[in-house]
Amino acid sequence: MTLSVFGHKNPDTDSICSSISLAHLKNELGEKAIPYALGEVRKEALYALDYFKVEAPQILKNVKIEVKDLSYDKVEALSLSSSILEAYNLMESTQVKTLPIVSNDGEFIGLVTMQEIAKSLLHQHFNTIHTSLSNICKNLDGSVLVNCNEDVKGRVVTLSFGMDSVMDILKEGDIAIVGDRYDIIEYAIDAKVKLLVLAGSTTISDDLLSLAKQNGVSVVSVKSDTYKTSNVINQCNFLSDIVLTENLVIFNENDYADDIKNTMLNTNFRAYPVVNNDKKFLGLVSRKHLLNPTKKNVVLVDHNEYAQSADGIEQANIVEIVDHHKIGGIATDVPMSFRVMPVGCTCTIVYQMYKENNVEVPKHIAGLLLSAILSDTLLFKSPTTTDMDKKACEELSKIADVDMESYAMEMFKAGTSLDEYSIEEIVNMDFKEFSMSGKRVGIGQVFTLDIDSIFAKKDEFLSYINSTDYDMLVLAITDIIKEGSYLIYKANDSVIAEAFNVDANQGVFAEGVVSRKKQLVPNLTSAVNNM
Repeated sequence: MTLSVFGHKNPDTDSICSSISLAHLKNELGEKAIPYALGEVRKEALYALDYFKVEAPQILKNVKIEVKDLSYDKVEALSLSSSILEAYNLMESTQVKTLPIVSNDGEFIGLVTMQEIAKSLLHQHFNTIHTSLSNICKNLDGSVLVNCNEDVKGRVVTLSFGMDSVMDILKEGDIAIVGDRYDIIEYAIDAKVKLLVLAGSTTISDDLLSLAKQNGVSVVSVKSDTYKTSNVINQCNFLSDIVLTENLVIFNENDYADDIKNTMLNTNFRAYPVVNNDKKFLGLVSRKHLLNPTKKNVVLVDHNEYAQSADGIEQANIVEIVDHHKIGGIATDVPMSFRVMPVGCTCTIVYQMYKENNVEVPKHIAGLLLSAILSDTLLFKSPTTTDMDKKACEELSKIADVDMESYAMEMFKAGTSLDEYSIEEIVNMDFKEFSMSGKRVGIGQVFTLDIDSIFAKKDEFLSYINSTDYDMLVLAITDIIKEGSYLIYKANDSVIAEAFNVDANQGVFAEGVVSRKKQLVPNLTSAVNNM
């Protein structure tokens, strides 16, 4: 199975680097894993990726079940030039009632159903066919003696009566079926029928074959007798005569199962064709395939709550979680690996997993792990920092061959410039939602070395924050050097004052408050509970 490894929405450096590093470890251990991001990679993480020459992970829109995840039927397709009888026999052998028709390059054209085949058989005695010599020989176990034109179209006449009657009804361009009646055979050739079908493996002289070729008469010899041949030859018609091409419902392999379910409920087809983006036919899907879909297998890093994860996470198969936050509300149907440790960064845990599995950490992975730990611990100034984080950084900086302090400051400097971002983007840059005493609370946090640029637009930040539909919203502008956060908020001053022991006002500095997990969230939760 393939594992999709990703962090939370609005991914920070830890989410990006832990996804890449854990996916690398999984691949080294023989599993197939692909790292993803649930949003645009921010400048700080981009700095680390560029410094250590690692490609940014692809952005994953969601993990909803798609048509490609369904065990839909891989049905053999036929072409427009295939015969009705060939389609019928294929349906019987595979126990399907619908067959796809495709072009020579596999592009979907239409469908043939058992119902359309039945209709064609009801009208087979109209005695006009359009097929090929190949179809006739394939379905009647025959061989071509003279081929003047592979395409066969015309009226079918069975010559099983006297010469007088034959002379009255046989016309040039007809398709004539005859047994070992050599006088009639010669007459049919002289009459320049389009095709002469010799039933019962009838053979004719080389002179007659030569005359047939001269008159433009194709000749095939079939093993079946005249009666069977006259009944089956209509079933050799091209499928192009009965293919359904209009008013079809076609699904793309990337369509969501929820969406096609609604479509199926409002339509009444036995099966629906599935195509790729190039319109190439892939298979047929029906209602039964929605009953037991194959879920995407995912590994979550740096989060363990539904609200912070990929859209459609409820439809995914969560096989593992590696995190350093409080345990959220994710539940699974089957057991999984769940590893949560009280350290400053998920990458500290990932590094420990490398050591436990005796997997060598390459330089570029060491650099990413180091970058994430330095970022999450604010160069060890965050209260979430542990001795395990510090030891990991000491070891990783040697492998990555960097001076951790100078590297950290350069990374922070690159990552904290906010000039190119809008007010909305800054607020939602590292934003998480929480429920506190029934209130919907949002907490955004940005780290910057340029506080003045934020306060120059304080009124604009307040206007946006107050326009949101959150009961409370706090934006913490964290100053790495001063080791504290400036607060802009949508909340009662009394809540902010109690939560952070400050004289509440917009832009107040909360000294020592640098961690959302250990300070912002628990302090606000306690204050809200005491309201």
